[in-house]
Amino acid sequence: MGIHTLAKGIDLIAAIQKLGIILDYHVISESPVKKGETHQAVDVAWFIDKEDTNYPIMIFEVESYLTNASAANPLKIFSKSNHYFEKPLFFFHIFVKSGDDPAVLKDLEYQYGRNNYRIYEICKGDLNKLILDVISQHRRINKYINIQGLMKLFNFGEYWEEINITDVLVHIENLYKQSWNEIFPIYADLAQQLPSMHNEFTRFLDKKMNNGFNCNDNYEDYIAYHFSNGIYLAVLFCVKRDNAYLFMFKDWQENSSYMEMIGPYFGLSRDYDEFIEDCSGAYLGMLAVLFKHQSDGVKYILKQSIKILERMKGHPDKIVFYNAIWALHIAATCDICEQEYNYIRDFINQRGKVNKHWIEEPLSALDNTTMDNNESHSIEYEYISDLETFRLEFGHSDIIDSKIYKQEAVSLAIRMLSDLDCWSERRSKPVPDQDCAKSWGTGIINCLHFNDNDE
Repeated sequence: MGIHTLAKGIDLIAAIQKLGIILDYHVISESPVKKGETHQAVDVAWFIDKEDTNYPIMIFEVESYLTNASAANPLKIFSKSNHYFEKPLFFFHIFVKSGDDPAVLKDLEYQYGRNNYRIYEICKGDLNKLILDVISQHRRINKYINIQGLMKLFNFGEYWEEINITDVLVHIENLYKQSWNEIFPIYADLAQQLPSMHNEFTRFLDKKMNNGFNCNDNYEDYIAYHFSNGIYLAVLFCVKRDNAYLFMFKDWQENSSYMEMIGPYFGLSRDYDEFIEDCSGAYLGMLAVLFKHQSDGVKYILKQSIKILERMKGHPDKIVFYNAIWALHIAATCDICEQEYNYIRDFINQRGKVNKHWIEEPLSALDNTTMDNNESHSIEYEYISDLETFRLEFGHSDIIDSKIYKQEAVSLAIRMLSDLDCWSERRSKPVPDQDCAKSWGTGIINCLHFNDNDE
């Protein structure tokens, strides 16, 4: 270890220390090669844990400049007997500036390359290569990798501007293929926090589905765990506009089990009943948003909703109206669904007037705190009007173009997968200097009523 004269070298050492901590190593800087002896030390040493710090598992030596003395750093490790110093899993020799004469580097590679040793020239763009190699070595000893921590480090941490996030994630995906069902929920969670992860979410989703990885991903939420594949296929259609995803969605809905995935099959389990009665309206609305540019897809989703409604005639009004109002909005946004709209309209009107607030801002979900349709005498109630009048009164959207629609639609889908709280949002809330913060359900309605013809 020499004296680092370049600020970039000092910063790199600090960055490597943070990287090691995120990957759950015990990190020591200026770690002595032999305990109690300070005349030889390594810049950064990673240990498996703090209980065993005799020999590092990975060593990082950072050189500000390439000099003839650079050979001393690997020499102090590899020249010693195993009785004196057990060799690391890997030795990363990093040069901030390596100059134009490759002779010294060639000599180092020839001498130590047969060991687990590699050279990285930061000035020539090797930072990305360094990270990929660190991840490869990490995989040799650990089945877990902290993707959340890495992505936040590379997005917000100093020194990592040159890192190609896609390269890093693809490398992780290839090394941890057996953990894809655990990785994907992490991507969904990160996509909520980091806008840069939206494209990575859809990229990996496409890769995952086209590689036949259709098993349920490890979401904690019942709905996301059991019904995420429907959302996945709809997201891919929204992004790629490929009708093959609609056919795949229909196959998932109709052929995944002895019954349809989403239908009026009451009594299977309490969780399933609660999903169909209290949440499926917004779930089907989310699907309709994602299939918005495929009228046949929207009509197919609407038919699933009508099947459920037809088996709800004996349910309480608030359950019927919740599901029927969502179906009504879906029908009102589809040019080929006027017949379905009229059927749902008559279905509702036969039961009576509806709370107007429920029409304007359909609830994301029902729960025990949801009051009945006639929750207050001060609320305005009305029968459902004809399609043209309904569109004029309730069919509004502040989305101005297809690009924003697509971004909003995918964001809402990601939130459904990764944020359980979205189901409990009741109303849009005022926000200083903004019109309002839309609830998740209102965001779906806003996307549903976006009209390309208004662009």
